Amino acid sequence: MIKALCIGELLWDIFPDKKVWGGAPANFIFHTSQFGADATAYTAVGKDKLGIELKEAALKSRIKLEAEMVNFPTGVVNVNIDSQGVASYEFNTNCAWDQLPFTQNLQKLSSEADLITFGTLAQRSSTSRDTIMKALGLRKASAKVLFDINIRQNFYSKDIIEASLKEADFLKLNEEEVLVMYDLFGKNLHEIQQEFNLELIILTLGPDGSQIKTIDNTYDCPASPCEIVDTVGAGDSFTACFIINYLNGISIPEAQKLASKAAAFVCENSGATVAIPDNLKLLPTEGKI
Repeated sequence: MIKALCIGELLWDIFPDKKVWGGAPANFIFHTSQFGADATAYTAVGKDKLGIELKEAALKSRIKLEAEMVNFPTGVVNVNIDSQGVASYEFNTNCAWDQLPFTQNLQKLSSEADLITFGTLAQRSSTSRDTIMKALGLRKASAKVLFDINIRQNFYSKDIIEASLKEADFLKLNEEEVLVMYDLFGKNLHEIQQEFNLELIILTLGPDGSQIKTIDNTYDCPASPCEIVDTVGAGDSFTACFIINYLNGISIPEAQKLASKAAAFVCENSGATVAIPDNLKLLPTEGKI
């Protein structure tokens, strides 16, 4: 079984009519667990009511959560859904996940993981950025690193992205983030893939489907048809389904097609932490890891 670790933000998604626990790392770990991984999210929450509620809500979803409690407010994000079901986000600042501590527990998790995932958002503070990079430095030689760039507002820089790419085996991004990357680096994805020796680039294209890029090939897959309620967590479910199947030896086209179906199912439901039906989870594996 693949051991997966995701390091970063855990927060409350505040919708107009409800609040739902989330954050890309927690969403990703929730879905990697569904797709057969031994998955843990490492984060921090505040010593406040929202922090206690957040830990309780996440644990009720049966994910493995290592959430340090710190003297900063718990993270929240206001989620706005447009007429097409597409979400936009407004984050609070200087919150708990900006202060991720490096602990012996994180050291152990990092050294044992087969897959470590992180993004840019939790790196908006130097404290969490240093913790993430220190954890990556402790990974075993066979471990794979997925950089889910997850650009939000202005919480990124060229230096942060470049340092992250140097650590990564896989890069995940969407069509809007491709434009940001070109503006920052003046290079297309193929040039970036070559420069940073990335094994795969995972590109989600919303209604236009997805592309998986190796150094030599590009694999296109259309989006699976669905009635969209909202798109929150769809990219996380796609990436989780694809990467776990891929690491288990499933071919890129097969894993990509299954991931498209899983993401469509998430889009048909509200929120990110949607239970995936068994028929959309895993293909028979060959035990690549």
